[in-house]
Amino acid sequence: MKRNASQQGISLIEVLVVMVVLTIGILSAVRLFPVGFFINKQTEARTLASRLAAQELGRYSTASATLMDAVLPAVIVPDASSPTGYYIRVDKDVTPDDLGTPSSTPPGVDPYYVSGINRIRWIRGETVRIPNPSPLGGGVRGSVYVLNSGPAFDYPGLDANNVPIDSIVVTGAPLRRRAQSSDDPNGPYVRNNTEYAIDYDSGLVGFAAAPYDRVFKVTYSYYGAGGEVMTVAAAQIGVAASPYPVWQPIYPPQGRDIVPGSETISRAFVRVPYPPSFSSDPYEYSLLPRSAMVAPFATVGVLIFNPIGRDHIERSAYGNTPLTARIDYNVLDWHIIREDRSLPGSAPYKVRLTLKNIKQAGEYESDQRKYTGIWRSADAPQVSVLIYNLATGEEVPASAYTVDCREGMVTFSDAFGDAYRSRNESPVFRFYYKAHNDWGVQVQKAASKYTMSIGNTSNLGYGDFYLGGGASGGQATRMYFPLMEAGKSVSIRELWYYSLNSLTNTVTLRKATNGTYRINADPSGFESLGFGPMTWLDLQDNHHSVTDQAVGWALDQPVVVVRGVEGLSFKVRVVWNGGSSVTRSGGANVSNLRWRRNDLDTFLTRSSN
Repeated sequence: MKRNASQQGISLIEVLVVMVVLTIGILSAVRLFPVGFFINKQTEARTLASRLAAQELGRYSTASATLMDAVLPAVIVPDASSPTGYYIRVDKDVTPDDLGTPSSTPPGVDPYYVSGINRIRWIRGETVRIPNPSPLGGGVRGSVYVLNSGPAFDYPGLDANNVPIDSIVVTGAPLRRRAQSSDDPNGPYVRNNTEYAIDYDSGLVGFAAAPYDRVFKVTYSYYGAGGEVMTVAAAQIGVAASPYPVWQPIYPPQGRDIVPGSETISRAFVRVPYPPSFSSDPYEYSLLPRSAMVAPFATVGVLIFNPIGRDHIERSAYGNTPLTARIDYNVLDWHIIREDRSLPGSAPYKVRLTLKNIKQAGEYESDQRKYTGIWRSADAPQVSVLIYNLATGEEVPASAYTVDCREGMVTFSDAFGDAYRSRNESPVFRFYYKAHNDWGVQVQKAASKYTMSIGNTSNLGYGDFYLGGGASGGQATRMYFPLMEAGKSVSIRELWYYSLNSLTNTVTLRKATNGTYRINADPSGFESLGFGPMTWLDLQDNHHSVTDQAVGWALDQPVVVVRGVEGLSFKVRVVWNGGSSVTRSGGANVSNLRWRRNDLDTFLTRSSN
């Protein structure tokens, strides 16, 4: 017996010795061949990045009826005359590849939220027909919609007329413009609620009479101090109930002049308190109150529309159409990952997320700062993961699931999952979280349409183009755009140009239809035509044969030279920190990040609702 026990003891020692030797061998191999292990790690990261990008593209493609008009770079500009102390302006000189930091930010604004992939975050015109209504509990009934790219900034305030305004702006279809003078003592002349009047010299907008208060969203361009065109992403005008048409002022920054013809005005939906007591006005919505898990400056973006809006027909510049909401908002943080998953068919109700190593509140990050949760604030709730039911907009209570952060696995309790299955429901949940290596998933989109600038000059605002050879010069075959459009693709329904036939040495007027062009993305090719650098597309990209060599736009002909310029591009960009170092300097930790990215480019346009 002793001999057998001795043999067992020796066997155990041998096993331990072998384990030590193997461990030393593995560590030695890592030190001898670090490049190979680094390559494997980066290969895995790129595989995950491709998976995230494809998944996000699939999510937007499936919901293409709700696709936004554009995703815009924005800058926060201090303005003492603004009710909030600042305004948000389209930063047209930021290229799609700019992952830097703005030259300045207003006091109280964390630069993190306006830097890197968060530089391009203004969602303009996320479009949804009012959904079918459903009961929401507590006797509340409404039409639920969850923002595609939430969480969003939420900073409600008051406009210059002391009317409440929202950081999430929801509007109907654009109104028709009627330019006129405000000197008429009879007030503005507008035939109905589908029109507005505007006096550019006085900075006044006129609206039709209505027996209830209204709010209108105004997007417009104005002339800066140097005469350059600037674009305000969204301003709001409150209009009190009146039996007569009324004039209301617009307040451009620093009292500047509005660029004639640049404005778009739409009736805004009014946010009512929750739980909503909706009226007979279909232009109403409520925002599901933030829970104790959501920061005071953020909202996941669960909108509840007045259910009568589902069947309401809106009269607009486009004719009679079902009431459709267009939603503008600022994405809070593209580093908050969004993933949609269905509840498994049976227990165990386990859901695997794409990324492992989910950040957990209380852990330390690479720069040795304590991670305070997805809201990035010690004063906000310390939250690692949020889950929402997309059908009801309800937040799933943390008591209903557990999270294995290391493996990226969420397990719902049997009681929670069985309750849905007993009702034959198959809910889809949206998961919000952050992962180590600072992963982020951003989307970019070309504008849904572009129009020629006023007078065809190179003084461009959002959605403008300039035809070369016009008042500002430039190459005669090029169409110029602000830098924020670099690398995007557009389609042109119809254009007129002069064409050279090299065989006969003759120039003729030609018409081309339904062409696709890519805007130049090479910074070395940017041109300056008096109002800062611009990029361009060139007719010769499509018309360069010996019998059809484009030589210039037909600017001297009695035709509309260009019609129907529409954006096609849709990009999903995934970024992650591929390695960092921390240096202690001046009593603080300085983190040097090595950002990597993976881009997935395609064509994607809005389908019909």
